[in-house]
Amino acid sequence: MIWSLFVNLGDNMWWKKHEVLRFEEEAWEKIVAAAVENGFNNIVLDLGEGVQYGSHPELAKPGSWSRERVRKEVKRLKDLGIALVPKLNFSATHHLWLGDYRRMLGLPKYYEVCRDLIYEVYDLFDQPEYIHLGMDEEGDDQFFGQLDLVAYRRGELLWHDLQFLLDCVRDKGATPWIWGDICLEYPDEFRKRIAKGSVLLSPWNYNALKEEHYTLLDPETPRHAKYFTQEPYKSLHFKYLEEDPFCVRFMEQAVPAARDGYGIVPCASLCFGCDYNPDDTVEYFMKNTPKEQMVGFMTAPWRATKVEYVPEFIRNMEMLKKAREKFCTC
Repeated sequence: MIWSLFVNLGDNMWWKKHEVLRFEEEAWEKIVAAAVENGFNNIVLDLGEGVQYGSHPELAKPGSWSRERVRKEVKRLKDLGIALVPKLNFSATHHLWLGDYRRMLGLPKYYEVCRDLIYEVYDLFDQPEYIHLGMDEEGDDQFFGQLDLVAYRRGELLWHDLQFLLDCVRDKGATPWIWGDICLEYPDEFRKRIAKGSVLLSPWNYNALKEEHYTLLDPETPRHAKYFTQEPYKSLHFKYLEEDPFCVRFMEQAVPAARDGYGIVPCASLCFGCDYNPDDTVEYFMKNTPKEQMVGFMTAPWRATKVEYVPEFIRNMEMLKKAREKFCTC
């Protein structure tokens, strides 16, 4: 099984561009060492602007890895027993790293650039088994007020672009890996459009999954007030954070996707402050998912790769390791 850690190399994904790569070598070394110590065999590395791409060098920032450095790290981690998986997030709310090309969404040049980058990272990462394409939170309105350009895919464009990106990965012989959002939001259409066995899904939910672990909504907590005491959530009269429609959809759709033939690598995290999440995630999916579709698990600290955040990376890994020891014999 895959036991994966999510790490950012670049992080120009959301609403703020950083002119210099926010990545510290010391942090990376410590994180890799901790991954080995905790039995991880996979790291999904979100590249973004963090590579000096031969096909599009204009995307790099000061501090971005050279192509030679990428090859060196792929080999070094392979020798440590860790597969380094490249990730290029093409979600329209997470692609600031694409620079001016993000403004060409839906145009021929945009597709050309996407194909160039996918083909290049396949070769740079020594023909990886997987390439992660992101594709989470497409159209999520929490980002609209913070972006200088709001454009996202809907309807036929969403399915066209998703299939195009998946095909680019498969053209090179790898399996595409995406977050589970599109499948969970459009379950029937996803099954019609995307063949089972053709993509690896990572459904994610960073709250509790067991009712006895649910978190009471506290209007005095800044994060709770920001999201759940304002519309459209205010009218839903939540008692628990897990009543968020996203969490409900996750519980309704993630396991059925696996039962319908899609391989899954559920993603856990402590980033929302729920210490139950890793245990709940591993126990829930190990109990309810067909063994042949249960490809592995991931944890995502959602922190920049900086020394100050290394303890959070390590804690996320340790908690997933403990969950593995409790609920998984593989």
